[in-house]
Amino acid sequence: MDSFQALLTLFKQYQTFAISTHVNPDGDAIGSELALFLFLEKLGKTVKIFNTDLVPKKYRFLPYWNKIKNAKASTNFCPEVLVILDASSRERIGSFLSKSLIPTHAVINIDHHVTAEAFGDYNIIIPTASSTAEIIYKFIKSTQIPIDEVSALCLYTGIMFDTGCFRYSNATSETHRIAADLIEIGDFAPDEIYRHVYEHIPLGKIHLLGQTLRTLELTSDGKIAWILVTQSMLKETKTTMDDVEGFVKQIQAIESVEVAICVCELPNGKTKVSLRSEGRVNVAALAAEFNGGGHERASGCRINLPYASAIKALVASAKQHIEENC
Repeated sequence: MDSFQALLTLFKQYQTFAISTHVNPDGDAIGSELALFLFLEKLGKTVKIFNTDLVPKKYRFLPYWNKIKNAKASTNFCPEVLVILDASSRERIGSFLSKSLIPTHAVINIDHHVTAEAFGDYNIIIPTASSTAEIIYKFIKSTQIPIDEVSALCLYTGIMFDTGCFRYSNATSETHRIAADLIEIGDFAPDEIYRHVYEHIPLGKIHLLGQTLRTLELTSDGKIAWILVTQSMLKETKTTMDDVEGFVKQIQAIESVEVAICVCELPNGKTKVSLRSEGRVNVAALAAEFNGGGHERASGCRINLPYASAIKALVASAKQHIEENC
């Protein structure tokens, strides 16, 4: 692809790079960051990764995960190029980084979300890709520089996560062929990756899930369901926001539900939201109303309101979307 050739030319032109991704990074974000980090190092570049949030424990089996530094570590680093991965907007990398991590020459934006903004000086946005990791795979393949075993592991993890272990509709035949290639390159067992990401569950998360499900509410027609996680619940179960991942899927499985909402109280009193849809409602559009984004069936946002007010606004908006589409 011409866009990949132009990207390679740009990478070869400059020497210092910073990489970042969205807040609360997931498997796709982290896997893509690490694979691109290793690729740029092969080109002899100086590369640093800065994220607003820490790498969740379940992804710390990935080699080089500790190369990902927190936002404040970026203060004394001025890159020529900033590469933002898997973020629908520049603001999604976090308030501090979006304002302080300013490159001297260019911002590169690589994403696969349908809601992605073309905020970079150079944008590669491919909504048909299963994941940002798939885009990074295709880019590296186009350069003729071999993908090493570690990069293969990172990219496979990213693709596995964003396809829901290849259960979602974004897992195309091409995606499966890419996954097979990565398994052959990396010589790893897919079941081991699955266990790292999905089955190493701390007891505290189980207790938190139990408390969270007790907050379950539905609209009278059963089409909208929501659950709540508060700071007091996290404190009582000795868990963190990382442990909330996947909770929304529990209520998405309710047979009548069209829109599932998981609302989390943040320490600053604001609200983090995860949205899921069975397909008839575009939750990416719903999230965009609150400056969020993502996929048509899986999206998220942060709302500058206390959770009670956020729930009221979200449910009202979801009702409108259901009326228009269901």
